[in-house]
Amino acid sequence: MESNIKGLVAAGHEMASELKAECGAVDMRSVAKLISYLATQLEVQLVRANALAAENALARKAVQAFCDVVGDSTEVICEEIGRDGVLVILEAMKATGNMPATDAFLAEVRAQGVELLREHPAIQICSLTHVCDEFAAQLRQGEAV
Repeated sequence: MESNIKGLVAAGHEMASELKAECGAVDMRSVAKLISYLATQLEVQLVRANALAAENALARKAVQAFCDVVGDSTEVICEEIGRDGVLVILEAMKATGNMPATDAFLAEVRAQGVELLREHPAIQICSLTHVCDEFAAQLRQGEAV
């Protein structure tokens, strides 16, 4: 996903530059400005999405740490707030564990890392590029850890 966005951003900026250079028509210059603006906005959104995903990953770790503490202390907590209170906490914890958009984004980031590794000369010399391709595909599908 991110590599597609980066490609679109680069293509948009390149196309805008070409239009500005080759077309003297005012219409085409305004089109070039629009393309450049859209490419810039796409780039801004990518940066925002990456920042949100990073924050979300940290939040997920914090929730997991809280879940671990609550799980280890269920009896004490139950004595303090009662069974219904514990059920409310457990239900809230269960809801925060399901983050498919974050999972998909992180899988894509991992897969891109494997694709970068694929380009390393040692991988190519040893003819292991197919292994990298298969592993990246498995990461994207959520089949590899």
